[in-house]
Amino acid sequence: MERELRSAVRIAVNYPVRFSGDSMIGQGTVINLSAPGCAIRTSQSVQPGDYLELRMMTPDQARPVSVGLAKVRWAMGEIAGVEFIRVRRDDQSRIHRLIDSQLQPAADAYADELAVA
Repeated sequence: MERELRSAVRIAVNYPVRFSGDSMIGQGTVINLSAPGCAIRTSQSVQPGDYLELRMMTPDQARPVSVGLAKVRWAMGEIAGVEFIRVRRDDQSRIHRLIDSQLQPAADAYADELAVA
């Protein structure tokens, strides 16, 4: 299997998610997140090519982040890689803020290390 290079920053998360597809409803946990997609751990069987709608519970607000259309790109065991295809602008902005909020403390810590050296 050929490994592709990722062009987007991906962060480790632990967000509950509910999803539905043509003939399935499931739930799981988003284990990593980037602007163009995520990885989900679930016991529900999903296959590459499946189309899903996602509702991700995040720590920033009570309303779930909604992904209107996503495609399963790969699945291995209980983990599936999902590409976001249709995301409302406000939900896409929330995804970017979630990623940025985790990256900023890491960037600050690195800058502090450089200042001490």
